[in-house]
Amino acid sequence: MAIILVDVWTAVAFLAGVPLLALLLRAFARDSGASVSRYQEVQLAMAGRLVEALGGARTIAAAGTAAREQARVLDRLPELGAEGRRTWRIYGATMARTSALMPLLLYVVLGVGGVRLVEGALGVGGLLAAVRYASLAAGVGAVTGRLAAVVRGRAAARRTAALFELPELPQGEGRLPEAGPGTLELCGVRVVRAGTVLLRDVDLRIPGGVTAAVVGGSGSGKSTLAAVAGRLTACDEGRVLLDGVPLDELSGEELRREVGHAFERPALFGERVADAIAFGGGAAPGPEAVRAAARAAGADAFVRRLPEGYDTALANAPMSGGELQRLGLARAFCRAGRLLVLDDATSSLDTVTAREVELALARDVRPGTRLVVAHRVSSAARADLVVWLDAGRVRATGTHAELWQDPGYRAVFGDVPESAGKSAAEPVAGPAAEPVTEPPGREAVR
Repeated sequence: MAIILVDVWTAVAFLAGVPLLALLLRAFARDSGASVSRYQEVQLAMAGRLVEALGGARTIAAAGTAAREQARVLDRLPELGAEGRRTWRIYGATMARTSALMPLLLYVVLGVGGVRLVEGALGVGGLLAAVRYASLAAGVGAVTGRLAAVVRGRAAARRTAALFELPELPQGEGRLPEAGPGTLELCGVRVVRAGTVLLRDVDLRIPGGVTAAVVGGSGSGKSTLAAVAGRLTACDEGRVLLDGVPLDELSGEELRREVGHAFERPALFGERVADAIAFGGGAAPGPEAVRAAARAAGADAFVRRLPEGYDTALANAPMSGGELQRLGLARAFCRAGRLLVLDDATSSLDTVTAREVELALARDVRPGTRLVVAHRVSSAARADLVVWLDAGRVRATGTHAELWQDPGYRAVFGDVPESAGKSAAEPVAGPAAEPVTEPPGREAVR
C-alpha cells in the first residue's frame, strides 16, 4: 500500500512478481506435504515396532533373536532416509528460487522507478522510498521456512483427524429392566473401519445366563463382535440390545455397571494391587469383595506372596503375562454385571488354571451372560453355545459337539485330532457344571 501511495507504476512492477512467488510456495506445500506425510507414516511404523520389541525384550533375549528384531525395527530406515532427503531437497530448491526472485523484484522496481525519475513523475526521495518499501515487502520470501512448519503440522493433523472420524458413542438416559437375565441380541449389525467391513449382517441372539464362545480364524471379527456387544465401539448399521433395551439408549453409568470386560492384555490403574482390582466407576468395592474376585480369578495366591500383599505398589509388583491377565479378570469379576465379555482373557493361563477360572466364574461370580472369545478347543467345548464367525459373518451357531462334525469348524483350531475335540466336549454340563473326577494328569493332557 505504501508503494502504491508513492507511485502506482512501481507498485505494479513489484506486484507482477507476486503470482510467481505464490506459485512457488504452492508447489512447495504440495510436494513437501506428500513427502512429509510418507515420512511420518514410516516413522510411526518404526516406532510401533520399537515399542513391541521393548515390550518383549525378555522374550527376544531368551529366544536369541535380538539381531533379527533389530533388523526388523530398522528395516524401513532406508525409506525413512529417502523421504527425509526428498523433503530437504524440495525445501532447498524452493528457498533458492524465492531467494533469487526477491532481489529480481527489487531490481525491477528500481528500474521502473529510474524511468519514472527520468520522466519527472517521481522525485529522488520518492524513488528511495519505493525501493525501501519494496525491500520490506520482499521479506515475504522468508515465509518458506514457516510454511514448512505449517506443512508438517497439517500432515500430522490429518493423521490425528483419523481418530476423530471414528463413530461416536452417543448415550441415552435409559435403564435396564430390574433382574433381567442378560439376553444379548445383535440385529443386522454391520461394522466398517478404514473401508474394511469387519462385521456384516450379524443376526444373533444369546439367551440370558448362558456362556457363549465366539470362535473363528484370524481376522474373522471376533474381537470386533466382543467390542460391539459391550459397546466399546459403535456399529455402522443395525442395533445391539441387552434385555430388550438398545445399548445406545442406556446411560453410560448403567451400561458400565451392567456390562463388564476382560482383555488379553489388560492395563492396570491405581497405586496398589487392590486399587487395580477395584478400579472402575461407581462405589468402590470393599476389601473382601476385592479378595473374593481375586480368588475367583486365581490371583489371590500370588498377590499374597507379594511383599505387602494387596497393598503392594503396582510399580513394585513385577508380573508375568498370566498373572497380569488374572488381575484383569479379577477386576472384571469384581464389577461383574449381567453381561461379562472376555476377549481372549485367559490366553496366557495354563489349561488347569483356565479351567479353575471357568469353574469359579460359574460358581463364585454374579450370575449372568458370558461372551467369551475363545481360541482353545476346551473353552469352546465347555460353553453352552458356540458362535462360529467367518469373514465377519456368523457361519453357524450351536453346541461344540454339533459344530465339531464340520471339517471347517475343526480347521479353526488347527491340527487337532477329531478324538481330542470329542473328548473335550464330554464334561460340558452348562455354566454351573461340577468338576469331573478323572485320573491324575488327564486334565493336563487336554
